[in-house]
Amino acid sequence: MKFIERLFGKKQEKEESHPTVFEFAELSGTARTEIKKQEDLLRPVVKEKFGEIRSSISELDTLKKELLKAEPIEGASKRGEKLGDSNRDNVANNLKVIHDKMKVPGNTSPVIAAEFYADAKSTLKTVLDNTGRSLMYIKALYPQEHQKINQGLAELEETLDELYSSIMEGEARIETLQKIAEDVSNIENVREDIEQSTKKLLELDQKYESAKADLSSCDMKLTELDNSSEFERAKELENKIKKTDKKVVDIRTESRRLFTPLSKAISRMEKQDENKKCVLSPQNREIIKAINDDPAYAIEYDLSSFLSELADRIKSGDLGLKDQMCDKALKHIQVLNDKKNISFLVEQKRTYLSEREELIRELNSLSIYQEREDIEREMEDHRLLVRSANNDIESERMNLENLREELERLRSLLLSDVKQVFGKDSEIRFENTI
Repeated sequence: MKFIERLFGKKQEKEESHPTVFEFAELSGTARTEIKKQEDLLRPVVKEKFGEIRSSISELDTLKKELLKAEPIEGASKRGEKLGDSNRDNVANNLKVIHDKMKVPGNTSPVIAAEFYADAKSTLKTVLDNTGRSLMYIKALYPQEHQKINQGLAELEETLDELYSSIMEGEARIETLQKIAEDVSNIENVREDIEQSTKKLLELDQKYESAKADLSSCDMKLTELDNSSEFERAKELENKIKKTDKKVVDIRTESRRLFTPLSKAISRMEKQDENKKCVLSPQNREIIKAINDDPAYAIEYDLSSFLSELADRIKSGDLGLKDQMCDKALKHIQVLNDKKNISFLVEQKRTYLSEREELIRELNSLSIYQEREDIEREMEDHRLLVRSANNDIESERMNLENLREELERLRSLLLSDVKQVFGKDSEIRFENTI
């Protein structure tokens, strides 16, 4: 065995890599702990660089003062001195901008340091842009001061870049860790929303089933009501009322037929009254109106006087009827004067109307229709509840589905952030509650 191992080499055991598994419930605390570790690791570096930046700014303050006190080199022309003075003031003013705006924080947090770096670099760029030409002008008059200021600005920029490079990786890690904590919070919020939506959906289901049960109960009541003897009696009364109404209509039709042969004569008689050619008595005028509107009502009048006047006017030719029509009309007047014909119709009409009133009175005494109307109204209320609950259920199901999709998106985002910080083999064990 040893010989084989010497010949082929001892087989090295392959190290098994095990993924790092994070419990979701502990992940926020883990992220905060890692943030603190990272900040504790970087704070000394930030503190050191902050000190160097303060020194650089202080040194530039000193150089500014020296520049303002400096004398131009010998042999400089007055025009050159004047031009140099104005540019010297510009450089000094911009160095003051660095002093005023580039305030080094007391907090050594890497996140604060990154924010300070961004602001400081922006300020420095503005200063360099504003002083580039001025520095060239003062170089000839104040060469030593020019060199020191150039060097001071370069050292400040270099120190700022060193600050950023020293915290860049750690600060990015802190930002991702903060994002992990934020991801966890967002997931917990969505899970709470899902729990509330699930609870609401259950309540809506109960509301829907309750409304359906109530609707079914009302439907059974209505069926029982429709099968009751009282309902049968109500339908029977309705049918009898319809038949009686038809009989009354038949009386009206028969009454109208009684006056049809006299319609032309009566019409001319009415027109002559309207034209004041031959004025009727108020009673006869009322009878004509009844004949036109409701002949069944007109037969209840005492028509003797009216028929007598009508016959006289037909005979006298006042109505302008032809002889044949006059004879026909006069014969029919004799028929109407026979009270037996009319009284029979009048009696029938009164009998039918009396029967109808009695039937309606009995029908109105029944509460079946009111009960039925109440049940139907209650059923409609339950139908509205069923439709409303069903619509709310569909809406809430869509909301729940969207929340679950959002939860999966946030879980995927969280896992991506965790892998970025803790390695590609990292995993998260989520609770199975949702």
